[in-house]
Order: sequence, then C-alpha cells, then structure tokens
Amino acid sequence: MRNNSEGAGLRASLVGAVVLALTLTVAGGCGDDDEIIDPPDNTPDAGHEPPTDGGTDAGVQPTPSTDTAFAAVRFNTNGTLDTTFGTGGVAVVDVAPGNTSARETLWGAARDSSDRIVMFGHAKGTDRLDVDRVVVRLSANGAPDTGFGTSGVNTLNVSNLTDNARSGIIQPDGKIVTSGYTPHPTGVGTQTGNRIVLTRLNDDGKTDATFGSKGVVNSMPIPPADPVNTEWGYAEAYAVGYQAGKYVTTGYGRFGNTGAVDLLAFRYTSTGQLDTSWGTNGTFSLDLVGDNDRGRNLVVLPDNRVFMVGSGTPAAQNVDAMAVMLTENGARDTSFATEGYKLFDFGRSDEAFFGAAVSADGAWIAAAGYVAGGGQDDDALLFVRPTGSGTEFVQPVPISDTANDRFWAVTFDASGKVYAAGFITENGDNKMIVARFNTDGSRDTTFGTNGVATHNVVQAGTDETARAVMIQSDGKVVIAGTVEKK
Repeated sequence: MRNNSEGAGLRASLVGAVVLALTLTVAGGCGDDDEIIDPPDNTPDAGHEPPTDGGTDAGVQPTPSTDTAFAAVRFNTNGTLDTTFGTGGVAVVDVAPGNTSARETLWGAARDSSDRIVMFGHAKGTDRLDVDRVVVRLSANGAPDTGFGTSGVNTLNVSNLTDNARSGIIQPDGKIVTSGYTPHPTGVGTQTGNRIVLTRLNDDGKTDATFGSKGVVNSMPIPPADPVNTEWGYAEAYAVGYQAGKYVTTGYGRFGNTGAVDLLAFRYTSTGQLDTSWGTNGTFSLDLVGDNDRGRNLVVLPDNRVFMVGSGTPAAQNVDAMAVMLTENGARDTSFATEGYKLFDFGRSDEAFFGAAVSADGAWIAAAGYVAGGGQDDDALLFVRPTGSGTEFVQPVPISDTANDRFWAVTFDASGKVYAAGFITENGDNKMIVARFNTDGSRDTTFGTNGVATHNVVQAGTDETARAVMIQSDGKVVIAGTVEKK
C-alpha cells in the first residue's frame, strides 16, 4: 500500500409528488459530466468489475430491464433485524407504483433530530424517458411521513431533463438541502454535459423559495475555457456539507470541452450564490497529474474544515483512494498532509472512497469504499483517523475472502464505533450489509455475526445495495439503498 501525499495539483406506496417544472437558468459559470444518467442501459451490476474510471458506480444503478425501489432496513444495537421497523424490519418505498420501468435509485439518506429518515435519489418521470430528483421522508419507525411534501414525497423535474439527488443533508433548523446535477438543455453550447443543481426544502417538504430561484440553484460555477463556446466545461455535486450557514460541495468536472476531470469543490451562500470569498473565486480544484480525479463525499468538521473523499489517478490505469482536507476558507490543509491530500494504493487498478463521516465529538474522521480490479474479487475498504494526533488505520477489510463486497457509506455512533454499509454478492445474490468497527480498524464482534449484519431484501437480486447508514438516538442502525421491486 502506498500512502502518497505528493502531487500537483426505501412495501409502502407513496403516491403523488410535488413537480416543479423549471426553466433552466444560469447562475454562474459552466457545467457537464462524462457519466450522464439518461436512464442507464449498460451500467454493470453490483460487484461486477467495470472499467477503471477513477471510482466506478457499480452496484448503485439498476440492471436495464429491472424495476427498482428505495428500501431501508433497521437493525437492533446487537445487529439483529428489528422487526418493529417498517414491515418485518424493512421499509420499501415505491415512488412510482405501476411504472414498470421507474428504476428508482437511492443515492443517499440522512436522519433528522426526530429520527426520521430522509432519502435522496431519482425516479423515472411519468410517461417520460428522463428521471426526476426525489426526496422521501419516513417516520422513525419506517412508515411514510405523509406530512412531508405530497404523500411523503418531493419530486423535482428540471425541464424534462434527467436530474438526481446524489446526496443531501439536514440542517440544524430542519431544512433539507440536496445536491446533484442535471444536463445542459438542448441548444446550450454544442455539447451535452452537466451542471450543479442544489435544492433546499423546508421541514414540511415544500421548496424553500428563499434559496436560489424558487428553492433551486442551477449553477455552472466554473468559468468557460473557450471565450466563444461559453458553455464548455462541466461540474457535478456528489455531496454537500453545511459550513457555518453556507454550503460546500464536492464532485468533479472539467474546465474545457475535452480531457480528464478534476476534483472540484464550491461554496455557496445561504441564499444560493457562489461565495467568491472561498477558495479561488468560490472554487477549489485538484488535478494530480492531468488524469481523472474525483470527489465523491464530504463532511464538515466542528472547526469548519472540510474532509473530502474520492479517488485520484497518479498514473495511467492506476486509480487510488484519496482523502483531502481543506481549511475553513477552502485552502489545502497542510496539517493533514504535505499537499493537503493523501493517496492510498493497495495494488489494484480501481480504488476509491465513497463514504465520509466525522464523530459527534469531532475527534475522529472515517472513509469507506472499495478496492477492485486485477482479476480479483472486490474488497471493502476502511479509513479511520483521529483529527488530532494518533494512529491512522487504512486497509481493505473484506467481508468475504471469495465474494465481492464494497462499502458505500460510513458513520459513527455516539460511543465512537464506526459503521460501514454496502453490499456483498454471494452466488449471484446481492445482500445489504453493515459492519461495526472499533477505531483501530478491528471488527466489533459483539455486533451481528463476527461484526457484520446482513439482510437480503429480495432473493436472487443483483441490484441490492446499501448506500447510506444512520444511527438513531436509541442506537438502532438504519441502512438505506436500492432493491429490485417484488
């Protein structure tokens, strides 16, 4: 393993939805992406080895002919299934019942101060080919929260363009902010690419009109590289964090119409304007050596530093897991590493972090992901480090020695235990998993079976995966993700 810090640069049918058809408006510079979701036709199943692209999304988008739904599963503090949650321990959210090609995909989830579960993702627009951004809220016990949005759902349609909520957060005042991206509309510039879209909802699931335009920020925050084709370039927001009343995003994009992507982060004000006082004109970019570098998640620490995770490519066909720390003002934090970032190489061609967390007391940070490639099965990956002095743990932590397993999410409980969630593939059947670790990286064997709790929502499903993990106030563990519809 090389540690390198050198380099340059949710069966409850919820019917109805609040549909906001917005005219795309420009709020800044440029946007785009090389992974346009329109809807997926050739995305590999979970655990299949996709081409190296600097942190692939295998297992998080459904197989083309499969209809999928959101799902949440709750475990007791000892890792046994809590059958008082939802129906028999599972709450399945069919956002678009009757639509056999809805292909709802959950990308993230968060818990509010009342232990309600807020789910973020996308679902196919009714009688349309594009997908819409979806936010769903469940009660603490897994029932639809019909007081939220329309019958528990808020849906955003951006001009019949494919849109999605890649992640979201819940502010201390209960407002909900989602992050993601949508393509440029036809006729803008000469390319199809993506722009950052942030939305803010009030606690009742209605859009907060004080944010952006009618509750939506549709932004191309990077300047065009071409003075003629002013829409060249693109940007995506895979995650958003709340920093002293402002919003920091992470993701990736590029400044020109071709070439590799860079890790990109931006800060927006409380009203949704690009905050040009942060980083360089509101932007932080990281380009290691001119190849693909990606931000996948972030958390804001109590001291307002920003911990971002994803992947970097220090050499061709060699994608490493990457962790980045920024100061409150958007500069590289050289107390974290010499260049403000660390690369972790375990000898595989595709390695990445997708989950990030900070402990309640701010003493620890964690990241979770996977290592893949090289003709071997995929293995889960875990990083745990004190924010002060102490020993850092970063190693593959395979759930099985012979089956594919990956982590997509990580969190801490009140005692400082680390929980990482994702999937394991056994005999072609994907199952949701959550594992509990001590901060030294060892599994807590008092949880589940040898430290791991597993649940199979749908037998013989290839799309089942957990994408989020949350600890409720009583210590119960909720994981959320995507499953095939029964």
